[in-house]
Amino acid sequence: MTVIKGVVLYVRNYKDNDLLVRILTETSGLRTFLARGAKKPKSHLSAAMQPYAVVTFDGAFPKKETGLGYVNDVQQITIYQRLIDDIEANAYAALIASLIDETFDEGERLTRWYNQIILAFRKIDEGLDPQIIANIFEIQLLVPLGVAPNWQADPLSGQSDGRFDYSEKYNGIISENHYDLDDHRLMLDQKTVFYLRQFSVIDLRRVNQIKMSSTTKRGLQRVIDHIYENQVGLKPRAKKFIEQMHSWQNTLKNFRQ
Repeated sequence: MTVIKGVVLYVRNYKDNDLLVRILTETSGLRTFLARGAKKPKSHLSAAMQPYAVVTFDGAFPKKETGLGYVNDVQQITIYQRLIDDIEANAYAALIASLIDETFDEGERLTRWYNQIILAFRKIDEGLDPQIIANIFEIQLLVPLGVAPNWQADPLSGQSDGRFDYSEKYNGIISENHYDLDDHRLMLDQKTVFYLRQFSVIDLRRVNQIKMSSTTKRGLQRVIDHIYENQVGLKPRAKKFIEQMHSWQNTLKNFRQ
């Protein structure tokens, strides 16, 4: 028996009364655990085995990299209520969780990202804009995903201040002096470029409040989605749900107007 601490990323039904629980553990990275009887009404595991909870439990790690571990008894649980009650917060938490699961290999030690995801969920729970927190994750995860755009300086001149645009051709920002070298640059406004550069290096611990216009948020999301779809080739199911959710919100807004 081992004491294991981790963040629940998602839960899947397994047989009649059991659950498969995907957990980012503190010491052993991504693992899948079997919670026997967790679906039974009187099970002490049912309240703990829910997405985005931070749990400490008695259990066992998988004996093989592709095998299942076991959850036997929960010692402690932290639940972020906004991530359960708020559909938008829930959707972006799902996106963050799915990106972590898609990016890293089974069993890879992920101490930094373990701390980051707990911090992200806490920030969202405290009322910060869930899209912004998710965008920071999306941008910073591009490095382990192997894309790693250059956000700091024009690769052709080394220029680090002035006006810039994003160029897929040069995998990062280029200065306005080189705009003519890429007819397919994204033609971003400078506020969007500013936040892309900031988010690539920002420490989540220092993010307490970010005020951003809806126009800039759309621009920021547009370039992130472009990179993920065209350079990474990844579009999690949670991203599709978020797009549908925004479409519903826009339809409802237009209807009310």
